[in-house]
Amino acid sequence: MKWKGMLIGGCALVGLMFMSHSEVSAQTASPLEKAEKLIGTPYHKGGTDPKTGFDASGFIQYVYKTSDAFDLPRKVIDQYQIGAKVSWDKAKPGDLVYFRSLEEKKDIPTHVALYAGDDQVIHITLSQGVVKTDVSKSKYWTNRFYAVKRLPGKQEISDDRLVKDAMKYVGIPYVFGAADPKVGFDCSGFLQYVFEKSLGIYLPRSAEQQWMVGEKVALADIRPGDFVFFSNTYKPGISHVGMYIGGGRFIHASRSESVTISYLSESYWREKWTGAKRLTELKLAKEDPIVSKAATYIGEVPYVKGGTNPEKGFDTAGFTQYVYRKVLGIELPRYASGQVKAGTTVKRSELKPGDLVFFSGTSLMPAIYAGSNQVIHVTVSKGVVITNMKTSTYWKDKYETAVRIKK
Repeated sequence: MKWKGMLIGGCALVGLMFMSHSEVSAQTASPLEKAEKLIGTPYHKGGTDPKTGFDASGFIQYVYKTSDAFDLPRKVIDQYQIGAKVSWDKAKPGDLVYFRSLEEKKDIPTHVALYAGDDQVIHITLSQGVVKTDVSKSKYWTNRFYAVKRLPGKQEISDDRLVKDAMKYVGIPYVFGAADPKVGFDCSGFLQYVFEKSLGIYLPRSAEQQWMVGEKVALADIRPGDFVFFSNTYKPGISHVGMYIGGGRFIHASRSESVTISYLSESYWREKWTGAKRLTELKLAKEDPIVSKAATYIGEVPYVKGGTNPEKGFDTAGFTQYVYRKVLGIELPRYASGQVKAGTTVKRSELKPGDLVFFSGTSLMPAIYAGSNQVIHVTVSKGVVITNMKTSTYWKDKYETAVRIKK
């Protein structure tokens, strides 16, 4: 190395996702080869694609993602937080070189380039697009040098089954109110879908409701599969949720980027951070035969007025009557008004899986308690469904009573 640059300011922010020097390794030539091929690509403000052009961070993000399967944050300041700092004289091809603006009052990096060896970097400029620059021969860039960072080795995805299942949907478009990969996902709909398909866990529908269940987890104890919550994104209060996948990253349905991967260290998400929760314990109590039988009809059997069997459909009391008959051989009264008198009253705080729970409405509506504040029941619009009594804005205030049926 010829040029001995002086480090200007640039203290690294410390966060959960930083790697130590012992955890990093020199990058392969792949990102560099990709960058070489893109020389001449024009500058485009906000650009992240060679077809339209790049800005500085968009260029770096692109060459790493497409050549080395390493997902970097979108902004320069957030990219700077990834990896370990090295001195200029120890820079290796593939390292990231950061520069600052002399006009910027804050001591932060505002430009990023890819080190190409022999004091040269490949980066994008407003006037020339993607170019190769010899920093040692440029007073402009020498004066603006900030730091060199070396990224960790290739990112590994957790072996957790839930994480792997979620990763299948990267790229699925964001659609508000959707929870189907054929249509799209919103943030809570995405996680609701993945949890149901992967673990058989039925989550509440909205981010606010999902925040109300599960176990709180300290950031230091977070593990793959935990939910990460954010507030005041597009509305006040809890408004966005994602799932932690390891390495300081989380997968989520982004309103602007479809299902994607982001870093918890990104400035936007740090500002919106609310907390983490573990929801993997919300499984149905299928060890109870009543719950196990009732769960087989979730999403499979529609509501039918007067319905008493799965072949034709169920009404609310026809469902509970059928399940108890098949599992325990107990013939419950045909209607909820009779079923509520068929057992022993139990307090809400003492509910056990298999108990009958009743909700008020135009008439009494029965449900089967499935554990963790969840009930399996029939609704007119969706047939057999599972509902969280604690979080449902509709059902939580309609709880009437509960009874335990003994054979």
